[in-house]
Amino acid sequence: MIIRGIIAGAVILVVFFAIFFRYILNLKSDIDSEFPSSGTSVTTTRAPSETTAPSSEDTSSEATSESTTETTPSDTTPSESATEPDGTSDTTAPEGDATTETGDPSDPEATTTTSVSLLPDDWSDHPTVLLPEKYPLQTVTHAERDQSFAALKHAVKKYLEDHSDARIGFYYINLSTNEYFGYNEAAPFVVGSSIYLPLTMMLYDDARAGLRSLDMVVPYSPSYAQEKTTSNMNELPEGKQFFLRQLAYLALSEGDSTAMAMVISNLGGMDSVMARLSQMSSCIDFSSVQNYFDFQGIQQSGEHRSSAYDLASYAQKLYWRYMSYPVEYQDLIDALAASDRTQGVARQIPAEAMVLHRGGSNADFHSECDVAIIIGDEPVVVSVTVEAETPEKAEEIQAALGALVYNFISNCHA
Repeated sequence: MIIRGIIAGAVILVVFFAIFFRYILNLKSDIDSEFPSSGTSVTTTRAPSETTAPSSEDTSSEATSESTTETTPSDTTPSESATEPDGTSDTTAPEGDATTETGDPSDPEATTTTSVSLLPDDWSDHPTVLLPEKYPLQTVTHAERDQSFAALKHAVKKYLEDHSDARIGFYYINLSTNEYFGYNEAAPFVVGSSIYLPLTMMLYDDARAGLRSLDMVVPYSPSYAQEKTTSNMNELPEGKQFFLRQLAYLALSEGDSTAMAMVISNLGGMDSVMARLSQMSSCIDFSSVQNYFDFQGIQQSGEHRSSAYDLASYAQKLYWRYMSYPVEYQDLIDALAASDRTQGVARQIPAEAMVLHRGGSNADFHSECDVAIIIGDEPVVVSVTVEAETPEKAEEIQAALGALVYNFISNCHA
């Protein structure tokens, strides 16, 4: 009985292996017929991915799209490429670049392969600026400083009187000593992209409160483009993606109006932003109509005006937010530091002093405005709003007033 059992088991085992071997042969035959290794013409085309219009709802950073069209020559087999965990191929061009690869020039049937990435560009290497926590003590007596401060106020007033052909607003705040003064600081001006300072601050306030992620992805659309404004984004392909923090940086460092429009959309739209800005403003309601006479004596009336006082107040708020929460507001400090310091208040200030500023202009109203946090021997805010015949004249006034303040601080530490 034992021998019969062994023989029966051996027979069953042989039959099982025979069935399994036949199954493997059939599977290999199916694979060969489904995926031929040569002699087959393959053409693959992926249509551009659809991109929805941006909304105020959060979007995960993984929710990215890529528009790609690939065509392989008919006499070649498709090349294999490894795919990274994030879904991008290691043979594609760097994110944000367009690449073109051409087949064999001698083959008339060879076609071109073009790949355009819509993923957000790498932003890990942008420079970081750190503000000092302590400043040197003044070297003059308090009485001498009081005299110098009175001389500064007189010098600023006289400078404004000597330039009666321009309309000028000025405000100064010392962030260490609480000194402050201004002239025409409440006068309304069209301030251009200077208003981006409080608007981007709203975004970072929301992020600090946990209401919004700065890594949310926003796709570009031509509908965000603004007429008569400055932007380097309007030549981008539709659907090109940006993180919210990148858009805020572009708006604040370059005054990019399209980037700002994308940020405003994700803050809930213009009405929501204007309501919040009204709460931040101390002097002029940006959304209310203002009536005034411009530098030519012509009466003007309109909304979306601000003042030297309010701009300085926004900068003061940002400084103290940063000092209290440096990690949360670091991007805004970096963006202001990256702004062009050859313009506005910073132009005559020595390079060893750090200047964080956001300027704005409007050619229709002959308006040039600038608000700056100047980090020298003491941290101060200087805001200058100007209407003048030419932008050059306005920037000359801004630079001169900025230099007066800087020299006053320097003399207190001579």
